[in-house]
Amino acid sequence: MEMNNHQQFYVVYDGPALKDHRMDVRDLAPALIAIADLLTAANEEINGKTAKLRVHVNASFKAGSFGIDLVATQHLLSQIKDIFSGNGASAVCNGYTLMTMVGFVGGGGLIGLLRRLKGRRPVQIRQTGKVATVHISQTESIEVDSRVVKLYRSSIVRTSLEKVVSPLEQEGITDFGVMMLERLVLEIHDDEVGSLSAVTMDTAAEVVSDTTSHKMLQIESLAFKDGSTWRVHDGIATFHAWVDDRAFLKKIDAGERFGKGDVLLVDLRQVQRIDGGRLNSESTIVKVLEHRQPLQQNLPDKAYAGANEEHGGSGVALSLA
Repeated sequence: MEMNNHQQFYVVYDGPALKDHRMDVRDLAPALIAIADLLTAANEEINGKTAKLRVHVNASFKAGSFGIDLVATQHLLSQIKDIFSGNGASAVCNGYTLMTMVGFVGGGGLIGLLRRLKGRRPVQIRQTGKVATVHISQTESIEVDSRVVKLYRSSIVRTSLEKVVSPLEQEGITDFGVMMLERLVLEIHDDEVGSLSAVTMDTAAEVVSDTTSHKMLQIESLAFKDGSTWRVHDGIATFHAWVDDRAFLKKIDAGERFGKGDVLLVDLRQVQRIDGGRLNSESTIVKVLEHRQPLQQNLPDKAYAGANEEHGGSGVALSLA
């Protein structure tokens, strides 16, 4: 005898390229399959054989936007105690909790952990009962549910998550979101894709080069949210860089004027690795030595403010059961 658990949610891909509510099926189809793979693999990692999860297309479309309703059905054995409360050693992680572990809701879970790691591997992971302590560096650590660590170490889960956000690598697709009950519960921007990459798993990586040098960088776009990178230009190429100079960030928090077009003289660390069969580069602003005003005044403002009012997005409605 079985019981079914349902959890409705809606995913959205958005950006200037989707203003006509159209999305290339070659981008959308793999991402939808990856959502099914991600939730199925997470369910297997956490619940084992006590619950099965499948994703189905409901074949309905929402007026005014491009959307596909999907239903993910979780079949639960009825004799298991405390299915929905999560109490007891044999309890099943229900649909909502499963989404929390992945990070689709709640601001934490696997996605929250990867945002804190910012593409880095943990120095150490120590597990005590239901809680795991992830040491991000020698001085910084975070406590997470031990089930989140299981997802972090699952190659299927990590690869599927990477594919879910892979459309953000396409020109003009800038955002991925999850909505529940018409409320946005997760938003991922294109500058965060590197943090969610599967190549940051606990596997050996060959460091090709690791150098720190003085660089002058011009800011093209920036975000002050933890786990985000700044897009900068060094006179030759544009790339994303982490900002690890806490003293400089505190000055900005205290009110120092700072924005697009400003120029920074910095100590820039650039690490190049061969990881998972791919070449991966990471740039980190270790210290800001000097902050200058824009080289040219009255630069055209191409910021994304108000972009959501100027274009529509492509959405996918899902139901997790």
